Amino acid sequence: MLHDILRHSVTRVGVVLLVLAPPVHAHQYWLSPSNYSPAPGELVDVRAYSGTGFRGEAKRWSPARCVEFSTFSYRAFSLSTLVREDSLVWARSAFSDPAGTWLQYQSNHASIELPAAEFDAYLETEGLTGPLAERRRAPREGAVRERYRRCAKVWFAGRDERRATRALGQPLELVPLSAPGASPVLRLRVLWLGRPLAGATVKAWRQPWGTGGGTRAIEDRDSVGAAQRERSDARGEVSLDVAAPGEWLVSTVHMVPSTDRAAADWESTWASLTFGRRESAAGARRGMSAPSDTRVSEGVGSRRDQRVP
Repeated sequence: MLHDILRHSVTRVGVVLLVLAPPVHAHQYWLSPSNYSPAPGELVDVRAYSGTGFRGEAKRWSPARCVEFSTFSYRAFSLSTLVREDSLVWARSAFSDPAGTWLQYQSNHASIELPAAEFDAYLETEGLTGPLAERRRAPREGAVRERYRRCAKVWFAGRDERRATRALGQPLELVPLSAPGASPVLRLRVLWLGRPLAGATVKAWRQPWGTGGGTRAIEDRDSVGAAQRERSDARGEVSLDVAAPGEWLVSTVHMVPSTDRAAADWESTWASLTFGRRESAAGARRGMSAPSDTRVSEGVGSRRDQRVP
């Protein structure tokens, strides 16, 4: 009898995990600094992660995958030749320009193959309605070949709003219309090849600050559900409620038929933006607490991401 009880309990848990877990390939990718608002001269470590629920696996530096890795403050400066191959720390620098600094990474394409049913589930999860409709109009059996690339950037807080709202020229880019983290609402424009992209699904996650108000170590995080999910309007714009303090990740993905049909059927580009928001003085005086994020049962340890940097 005990054996039967345990067997049925494990079965129920397994069913719950299968329901809650997103497709293995629908993972976010982001840059994570040790401090989003460093003091003058303070050295900051920057790592890259891939995972779900704003919890992930650290990615090692691969020069073969890099198209661009650079900072932009009063001028652009390339960092790609300064990183040791296979390093988990992608940058260590004093990103403390009082006007603010961008750090961005762009990768080239990598390839995966997915069974047709898994690929369609991934399209539905990520809100990729155009490719999904096209596949339903002309269903195909067999594996689907996809090429994908990454566009990630992080904002180190500063006072120059013109700098914070500058587009960096990424193929797919989340461009703030105000300084990220400076106000409780963040309005963004999604750009595809420099032009506004309507109908893009934009999702946001939040992780609370760690001990001492710094970025929480990846091993101390819980996977969290997306705090928001919005679609860009005709101007490519979305508004996000980012009033709660903590580390924020905003992400979107765009997919088009592959330009090289011999190599793949589809091409996807993933864009992310990370920034920090501190609790307002007014909120601190009133003793306001941030709303708790929804916990989910999946995490980085459930299944490995098929996509690499």
